[in-house]
Amino acid sequence: MAIISDEKIQEIRNSADIVSIISDYVPLKMQGKNYFGICPFHDDHTPSMSVSKERQLFKCFVCNKGGNVFTFVKDYENISFQEAVKRVADKVGIPFQYTINDKVDNKFKLEYEIMDFTTMLYQNNLNSKEGEEARNYLKKRHLSDDTIKEFKIGYSLDDSKYLYNVLMKKKYDIDKLDELGLINKDGLSGYDRFVNRIMIPITNLEGKIVGFTGRIFHDEDTAKYINTKETSIYKKGNIIFNYYNAKNYIRDEKVALLVEGNMDAIRISTSGIKNVLALMGTALTKEQIAILKKLRVPIILMLDNDNAGEIATLNIGDALSKNDVACSVVRLEGAKDPDEYIVKYGVEAFKDTIKHAINFLDYRLMVLKKNKNLNNTEELVTYVKEVMDIIKDKDNLTKEITLKKLSNDFHLDYDILKKEVSFTPEIKKEETSNLIKRETPKKQDRYTLCVQNILYYMMSDEKYLKIYNKKLGFLKEEKERNLVTEIEYYLQKYGTINFADFLTYAEKYDNIRNLVNNISDNVNIIDLSDNEFMGYLKIADDIMKKDNIRKIKEKIAKSTDVNEQMDDINKQIELKKRIINKEEV
Repeated sequence: MAIISDEKIQEIRNSADIVSIISDYVPLKMQGKNYFGICPFHDDHTPSMSVSKERQLFKCFVCNKGGNVFTFVKDYENISFQEAVKRVADKVGIPFQYTINDKVDNKFKLEYEIMDFTTMLYQNNLNSKEGEEARNYLKKRHLSDDTIKEFKIGYSLDDSKYLYNVLMKKKYDIDKLDELGLINKDGLSGYDRFVNRIMIPITNLEGKIVGFTGRIFHDEDTAKYINTKETSIYKKGNIIFNYYNAKNYIRDEKVALLVEGNMDAIRISTSGIKNVLALMGTALTKEQIAILKKLRVPIILMLDNDNAGEIATLNIGDALSKNDVACSVVRLEGAKDPDEYIVKYGVEAFKDTIKHAINFLDYRLMVLKKNKNLNNTEELVTYVKEVMDIIKDKDNLTKEITLKKLSNDFHLDYDILKKEVSFTPEIKKEETSNLIKRETPKKQDRYTLCVQNILYYMMSDEKYLKIYNKKLGFLKEEKERNLVTEIEYYLQKYGTINFADFLTYAEKYDNIRNLVNNISDNVNIIDLSDNEFMGYLKIADDIMKKDNIRKIKEKIAKSTDVNEQMDDINKQIELKKRIINKEEV
């Protein structure tokens, strides 16, 4: 497959109207010469994201997120830059048959190679004569051949030395195999960690295999599941099972189904429901919550229909709600888990349960009623207080609706209930419209903010590089000078520059990528102005002169050479004169 050039990436970006692309994700309305919409990168309630058709850039003036069309698609869909380029190419109808020339992180190349090879061995085992019993078990579990291939399911032979011997013949280091959780070391030798089990690969968010779940498929007095231990590439708390396979289906369906185990996810996927994820335990880490939040879709919790599943549903639902992730709940009546439900009642009945998922707050309140005699005054008071405690951090509308339900259901005085709950003061409409103006970027020192503006101008129009070289020509930070060098190279190569294109160019280079992205987020320039640019140059020049004066003073204080001291004093006087006389930069 050919390597895509910078020119081709630029062609794709130039063919994509940012207004049209973003409109596929967020409704936009024209105001003046720009378009505005609700920003998807923070909890936005008033349109604070501006999209410029002229400059092909977007900017939120509340959270400061900004960039070009690739930036938006990459961050909205939580995908890599490479995937974002392909997604935009697909949207504008440009055939995409390239590998992007991007630096690949080879840090774990050997680890991924070993895991891929081991997966292939397990798959071959499943299709061998020795794997017949395991294949029959998977058929009884109603897993299709396509699903088995999709999830790369395999089989570890009933031989504790099989994988060890094969991998050692491949000359892999035994310590590396032990570290990856494939082999248990035993002195100078070793033996397989997974023996006579169905093998389910676990992939990270990028789709690379990082571990395995080994499941027994016959009655045996041993652990039902064995999972890979935490390794350099497998961090359980950073992974959600089936994320890579499911993410595009989730975006299409605009909802994610979250189940308890990976076999549940695989079984549901066989039924044609592909937008399904599975927990790597019965609790969510903050990293997993962040992953789910970035999907920007509601989550339907469908955990096992037992006491442990109910507790996990409440805990996970609370955690998601506190992090502003909308969620609802399905409890499968008459079955222990999704697999059993589908077998007993069929796929259509299962799909129907999803359509009738219960809002998490309603489910939370429903659970509170369990085992309470609400005809008993004391238990009713307890229930009402528990409800109020749950809704205390909710929005005003949720509080009001919940209190009115309590009032109607139990014939309680609404006004008395309302006195027990604190409502957030309403913001007047005219105040809301000014919220954008009151928000400011993250606080930075004056020099950094000034130089970021200078660099933004230079990345936006070639004439500002010429002015900079004539009037200033130097910046004190190496990373800033590196960026100027890249701007000069870019202009030599292409003859012209704009920020939308340069933002794409910078994505490929480690030495400038972070700085350019920071500038994109921190700078809030709407229209370029020659006078403003000259003002930024003057401020930067003054700051650097004062910095030099401070350094000279420190040098004078430390020096014992009289002649050297006099030279430094004269330099100091000359710099002070230039600042006082306000000489042009």
